[in-house]
Amino acid sequence: MKRNKSMVLLIVASFWVCYVGITATQFYFNVAEMTEQVIETKHAQMTFVEDSQISALVSDNSDLVKANLDKARELNLIHFYILQKGSDVVSFHNNNGDVESINADYKVFNQILATKNIAFRTIKIMDYRLTVGVFQNKARIIMQTAWDYKGMILRDLVSVTTFLSLIVWLFLKDIIDLTKILSSRDREKMGKIRSLSKEGATLLHAAQTYEATQRTLAYENKVYTETLTPAIMHELKSGRKAPYAFQTSMVRVDLNGYTQIFLDKKDEYVSDMMNQYFIRSREIIERYDGLIYQYVGDEIVFHVKECQGVNSQAMSLACLRAIFEIAQDIEDHLPSGADHYFKVKGSFVIGKIRFVPQDSGYGLSGLPLIESARLLSQVDDKANSSITFYSEATPSVSDLCTIAETKSTMLKGFSTPATLCKVTEFSSIDRLLGRHQLEKLTYYRSDSDLISIYRFLEKALQEKDEISFFRVFSVLKTFKINQTSLQQVAGFEKLVETAYKLNKQKDLSDKVLASVVSLASNLVPHAFVESSLLAILEKCLEHKDPRTQANTIIVLGDLARDVSFLRQYIYASHNRVSADALLVTGRQNFDNELAKKLHEFLESKNPLFRASGSFVVKNLAEHYKSADPVFYETNTDLKKLLKKAA
Repeated sequence: MKRNKSMVLLIVASFWVCYVGITATQFYFNVAEMTEQVIETKHAQMTFVEDSQISALVSDNSDLVKANLDKARELNLIHFYILQKGSDVVSFHNNNGDVESINADYKVFNQILATKNIAFRTIKIMDYRLTVGVFQNKARIIMQTAWDYKGMILRDLVSVTTFLSLIVWLFLKDIIDLTKILSSRDREKMGKIRSLSKEGATLLHAAQTYEATQRTLAYENKVYTETLTPAIMHELKSGRKAPYAFQTSMVRVDLNGYTQIFLDKKDEYVSDMMNQYFIRSREIIERYDGLIYQYVGDEIVFHVKECQGVNSQAMSLACLRAIFEIAQDIEDHLPSGADHYFKVKGSFVIGKIRFVPQDSGYGLSGLPLIESARLLSQVDDKANSSITFYSEATPSVSDLCTIAETKSTMLKGFSTPATLCKVTEFSSIDRLLGRHQLEKLTYYRSDSDLISIYRFLEKALQEKDEISFFRVFSVLKTFKINQTSLQQVAGFEKLVETAYKLNKQKDLSDKVLASVVSLASNLVPHAFVESSLLAILEKCLEHKDPRTQANTIIVLGDLARDVSFLRQYIYASHNRVSADALLVTGRQNFDNELAKKLHEFLESKNPLFRASGSFVVKNLAEHYKSADPVFYETNTDLKKLLKKAA
């Protein structure tokens, strides 16, 4: 596959074509000066047009700004523009009408930034960012003039070639090396470059500074993500403009007797205990699709959104049940002489919640926030964990629990009495499995629940009950486990081992084995992967069934620390196996070998291979665009493949 030349060499080549001989020195400088004047004029026009819009932006008159910019474009003063307000695009224009090609997070203001083909400038006025630009191609201007004098230039071709080759070797080699490193992922080599030129040293310093800035920004983004609660982050990432409302179940869970524990025990004791409780509770809440809104002392406030296929009230009760299990486990492991319980109480209320902007940041508001707090205050029993909810929720949760008490009461601030239900006992997962109520398994996601499900699946596989297996599989594939116990991982490993052995004995279909393997990415967190599980998966990797092989490659790509051993499978005869190997290894190290193989896919006469190649290229592009934007922008192989796959 033909490779693009280095950008530095392209610049030198452009200069070489213009500077065709020593005798044409004055000619070159005259042409270059003329060209620079044209470009400077374009820059001045662009700056004037942009600065003229300041008053309109200050007065928030975006329509006037658009009209002025369109007029300037018609007069050839500018060639493209984009007006942004915050993260929203107010208006734009470019030749291809594709806003994504110019919709970026511009951060350099009041400076003209130029490349070989374009120059642009951004100003920031209040929440507005206005970016305007012009097209410029210095090489094209110079080339046209040089063509008229081609005879004179060709006479000195050999001498100029020799001279420029020496310049490239002595003075531009460091820049070329830097370009190669930037278009690869091995940035550690950047520190080994020693520049002989001031320009090279400047570029090297700029590249190193950019890498450091990227790391700093990544760290700051991580800090902000961890500082803002998941409920707020979820809404901000949704792209919807506040304020707006949605249906959800608001949930509160509170530790009984926390004040007395805090007063009686040392701060370190309470902090360690509560930190363990909060960490484990957060994982469980996320497993049940909950979004934490607040931590208020010992209280956790979260909500579960109501959406198609999800009963948020049942999910809320199931999540609280799992938190109760955590509380009981913490109580069972309290040090001797602790002299206190670790019991929690919870409540949930379904209703409309609004996501609203506040004087500082964003927040949630709505009646369910108040009602859930009122329901929690109705709990009198401090020695047992319990859940309180409105009786209207009974049909949604009756299969999951036993209602211990119902009472009518007047909640503070409300004008009509409410009927409340109290729950302290729950339907066991073994009972549901025994009755084959497998559709209810979505409400059982704790580690102990998963272990019970694995045992059920092992029995189903041994009895060749594939119908039950796939009913449970359809539920399990929706789970995502981020933190877990070694017992849960061991339970899943035993399930995979059982499936592999039964398949080897011809007592289990390849489809079932492939499905079991595919669950590993969701049910086994990367930090909990054991070598014994990897050993079983590597056996599955050699399976004759392409689907099992492909699923195993994807799973090992998620779980294995080093996936270089998967590279050999890019040459597999089956398109899916080869494509998945390309995707997994390409995310770790995209190089010439993978680019060549993907080119073969896209050029194949087989439509399945072409579709697989297009899928892999687009996924790799999205991966690097997010994970390493410098690599995405500078790797010419990836750019060419993406264009071919479009």
